[in-house]
Amino acid sequence: MTSAVDPRSRRRALRGLAALALPPLAPTLLSAPARAEAVWPTRPVTLVVAFAPGGPNDVMARILAARLSTQLGQQVLVENRPGAGGTIGTAAVAKAPADGHTLLFNSAPFVTAPALYGSKLTFDTLNDFTGITRVAQSPIVALAPVGSRHASLKALVAAARAEPDRYNFGSGGAASTSHLAAALLESQAGIRLQHIPYKGGGQAITALLGGEIDLLIDSIATGGSFLAAGKVRALAVSGTRRLARLPDVPTFAEAGLPDYLMVHWVGLSAPARTPVAVLDRLHREVTRALGHDEVKARLADIGAEPAPTSREQFDAFLHQEVARWSRVIRDARITPD
Repeated sequence: MTSAVDPRSRRRALRGLAALALPPLAPTLLSAPARAEAVWPTRPVTLVVAFAPGGPNDVMARILAARLSTQLGQQVLVENRPGAGGTIGTAAVAKAPADGHTLLFNSAPFVTAPALYGSKLTFDTLNDFTGITRVAQSPIVALAPVGSRHASLKALVAAARAEPDRYNFGSGGAASTSHLAAALLESQAGIRLQHIPYKGGGQAITALLGGEIDLLIDSIATGGSFLAAGKVRALAVSGTRRLARLPDVPTFAEAGLPDYLMVHWVGLSAPARTPVAVLDRLHREVTRALGHDEVKARLADIGAEPAPTSREQFDAFLHQEVARWSRVIRDARITPD
């Protein structure tokens, strides 16, 4: 005969077996994204500047790196990887591990590369990177040697119209911000100037100081200290109004070019597929650094100001800039050579 089993006893036995089969509850663990953020950075972080030392990108990158090193308790280094209009350094970051330890300190050449190099590029500007934030921006200023016979931009433009190709301009390299700024001037003023590219903004300002070139249009961060020392002459500044630090220098609009709108900007991007948690931490730390009084003061010293954005806003800005400069490059027939 089979003995009857009390249903309540049977349920208690099953619960006991289930408890034996399950491991004890582990303490609550961080999610994968939270773990990624908690452990980053595990080693020094590198900001790659795709141009030579001495230019505005390099100067602003070093200001940011110094503050981030303090905040993160980990070294943040600036590595200059110049060449090929900024594409060598950019390609290196595109191929770097997507872990937040190698970042691109980018500017205008980042968004002009697709139009300039096309299928020759080994990276995709918009798909191989993800934006972190715009970092800073500074006005563009047209500079001439102190000994220039042209006292104003209007005078230089008039002379260039009368004698095409007689006058020249220098730049920090083919398709650099200073090259594009001068190309925009040529297009809007209807003039032709000879282009003399140098290896970075530092060499270009040295050439201007030596009277080797007639004009350099670049970020005020490039020539601000030389302006203050009276070693170069400012002919015009970008923006809708004159700069407080250069009250006697007219805007491009006042010089007869009302549509000349341009600023020098720098930003920070990471390789695509970098964990979102790391990107969010980077965004918070960079934004925090840009709000620090010392950083703001050091940027102000070179004529720049913090200009942080959300990650989404910066990505949208990069898309807009690619489209904008593709048109300018096509119309001006700019090549990277």
